[in-house]
Amino acid sequence: MRIFPFVIGIGCVALLSGCARFGYYRINKAERAPLSEAEKVVFPNSYESGIHLDGPTMAALEVARNEFMPPGITATARDENLARCLARRDTYDVTVLKASDDLYFVSFLPRFSRCGIELETPIVDAGATYAIDGRGRILSEL
Repeated sequence: MRIFPFVIGIGCVALLSGCARFGYYRINKAERAPLSEAEKVVFPNSYESGIHLDGPTMAALEVARNEFMPPGITATARDENLARCLARRDTYDVTVLKASDDLYFVSFLPRFSRCGIELETPIVDAGATYAIDGRGRILSEL
């Protein structure tokens, strides 16, 4: 009878360790600046000159982002510095083209210079472009 709790415990650990395979990811909350820094921020009176994304465009961007850099996945490369660079969000320039109300193209293009890396030969498969419909489905990928 003592083996039963042990077997239940092993079963729970096995199931929980596979949560990432079932779509459960722990998303870390954004880091907050100290109050001394936050008090210095002055918000603008207008956002007219800002970059505006409507809801469907933002949803298309989120779908493409999760496909391109899924939570919990790390980049791999022969060079450790390059792998770290590929894993950084700020390495990529993102372009979203709203072709119609039901078709969006989202492109990710790496800028290795942001990591201090100058490549002799360009890496042609480091970015991606996705075609996403208004329902949030990936239609195609380049």
